Amino acid sequence: MGRSSRGAAVVCTLIVLAVGDGTPAAAQAAAAETQKYRVEARFMFWADAAESQSLPDQEQTISDFFVRRVRVIAQARPTESLTLYFQVGQDNIGGKLLTDDGSIRIKDAYANYRASNSVQFCVGQFKIPFLRANLESGFNQLLVDRGTLPSLRPAREGLRDLGAMAWGNVHALQYRVALFDGSDQEARNSTSSLRASTRLAYNWFTNENGLSYTGSYLGSTRVLQVAGQLDVQGSRLDPRDEGSFVSRPRDYRALALEAFFEQPLARAAALTLDGAWFDRRDDYEESSLATRRVQGHYVEAGFLLPGQIGRGRLQFAVRREAWDTDRGAIEVSSSRMSAGGTYFLKGHDRKLQADYTRKREPAEVRNDEFRLSVVIVF
Repeated sequence: MGRSSRGAAVVCTLIVLAVGDGTPAAAQAAAAETQKYRVEARFMFWADAAESQSLPDQEQTISDFFVRRVRVIAQARPTESLTLYFQVGQDNIGGKLLTDDGSIRIKDAYANYRASNSVQFCVGQFKIPFLRANLESGFNQLLVDRGTLPSLRPAREGLRDLGAMAWGNVHALQYRVALFDGSDQEARNSTSSLRASTRLAYNWFTNENGLSYTGSYLGSTRVLQVAGQLDVQGSRLDPRDEGSFVSRPRDYRALALEAFFEQPLARAAALTLDGAWFDRRDDYEESSLATRRVQGHYVEAGFLLPGQIGRGRLQFAVRREAWDTDRGAIEVSSSRMSAGGTYFLKGHDRKLQADYTRKREPAEVRNDEFRLSVVIVF
């Protein structure tokens, strides 16, 4: 059996395993909050085909089948005020298009103390409170995965860092104020400052009081959230910068404004809208280096069709994102346009997703991509 045949057989097997009854996202979240102990396993499998075109006359297509994410989660509530959370996993196992992590890593390991709903403290390794898309699980995105713009942060540590955060919910307002150590800095840059991040969000209709969010409530909840956030660190390096700029210390600052809206409609249909404006600035310590600035936005929308189709629900989604990168007189414009659909067999716990992304960076270079994803959570 060839590679493509084996991949198709695995996908078919996963589809069979995924069949189940639907459960609203809000009900799942409420159940998780009341559980004293919880253990969960999550799997995401991708079939991926992407164009690679570094020059206008040099083009090829790379096909891939790999484990995009695997997670084991354990949560305990030994008292009403204390929650312990631990998540371990690995990304991109066997991937050609995305770098294989190469080992199992601790993703989250934190303790959350709740003095009251308005005064809580989180200590350990957890997600940086910057952009809603990053505070959503990779398993419940509106499309197959997050967009590119939310990932434009100077962090090898990815979405997470080591630190402490004060947060809480004052009526419809949620605040988060956190200090992190910038966990990828110590070995190469002992002079970097602590990393500070803060987020303020206000909800209408329904309060979202948890540490994490969802990309869609699947028509179970009416939500309107607006938020602003800031992320800063002095004298830090950026392993994701270009060329020799990687090793250049800079004062980093990023800010964003965003809004999320979901409206249930007749016959259990739903409309979901999400968007953000993003501005990042790197002021290099060397005066001869021009300031780097990244400004952009993304907008995405989803529509959950009324009623069931077979044993599940069908949702269509689109996303548009664009940003400009300026470094002195040099300016590069990038854009992405994605469209796809999700077939929910058991909410976000068992679903099939597919999307196609048109990429332009710069305008004359094509790197379009088609992704098929299978998610199983138990």
